[in-house]
Amino acid sequence: MKTLVAIANADLRELFWRKLTIHKLAGISETDFIPLNEPFSSRDLAERIGDYDACITSWGSPVFTPEVLARAGKLKFIGHGAGSVASIVNEDVFDTAIAVTSANKVLALSTAECAVALMLAGAWRMKEYSARIARGEWSNNNRETVLGVTRRVIGLVGYGEISKQVIRMLRPFNATVLLYSGYCTQEEAAARGVELCGLDELFERCDIVSLHNTWTPRTEGMIGAEQLKRLRDGALFVNTARGPIVQERALLEELRTGRFHAALDVYDREPLPSDHELSEMPNVLCLPHIGGFHGLLKRELCDFIVDELYRFAKGESLLGKVTVEHYRRLTPR
Repeated sequence: MKTLVAIANADLRELFWRKLTIHKLAGISETDFIPLNEPFSSRDLAERIGDYDACITSWGSPVFTPEVLARAGKLKFIGHGAGSVASIVNEDVFDTAIAVTSANKVLALSTAECAVALMLAGAWRMKEYSARIARGEWSNNNRETVLGVTRRVIGLVGYGEISKQVIRMLRPFNATVLLYSGYCTQEEAAARGVELCGLDELFERCDIVSLHNTWTPRTEGMIGAEQLKRLRDGALFVNTARGPIVQERALLEELRTGRFHAALDVYDREPLPSDHELSEMPNVLCLPHIGGFHGLLKRELCDFIVDELYRFAKGESLLGKVTVEHYRRLTPR
């Protein structure tokens, strides 16, 4: 077997390709790496791909265009050491015999932890109390309380690998978890200990609402004034999904009232401009899209793909296999 690692970025190569991972891959495949920090386009990939049985990609790797697929006569495996494969393959790849897999399960665990961390930070008003310390102020134990997470009603919008991990992480808090999803059955919801409900009902009932759906034409702008106005006073709104799922103007208008708090890791425009109103609001905690930054997990993305390649070579099921049905639900950008 021959494998091409189509990752040119030096930082990613240093992060992902530790000696153990390289040694593991060498044990199952002859491996070539594309040159570091040199442009490597889809045209370049098309010229080289004909010699390889497998290709490993990540952020910044070239797209498997129709020209690439036409020249990939031996290729049987594409492993993406990142989340969504929509940045490297088009739907036509599923008309071939090539198996497509990704490390989304690994990345989802990191994002889920970030989401729960934002729930805790927002529900405990950590930004506000930290700012008080900086101003030389203190808290008032006689009259102040915070929302907290324990025994609260928490709503998750969207159901996928991240939501599943968030549900698991929230169990010790004895929270009531509501879920809005068109893909989770009543049986699966019951097995996970969550309650399915409508979107408007979720916003009305929950103390904390957290977004976890993918950004597609169907979901773009799905959260607007109608939903945000239903949030109860003192609630917390969390977004670690994608910014355009929320109508930013409506979010700003509601946050200006000070009725509820928000903890955000994603935005309409990224990077978020330094003078953006969201970053200046006292009731908003902003992070610079770091949901996938967990050190151990991020380093394991390509290690997971090497394990997938081993499973593929042994004829075993792939843990991160992407089907055409799953592909159509992915964030396209």
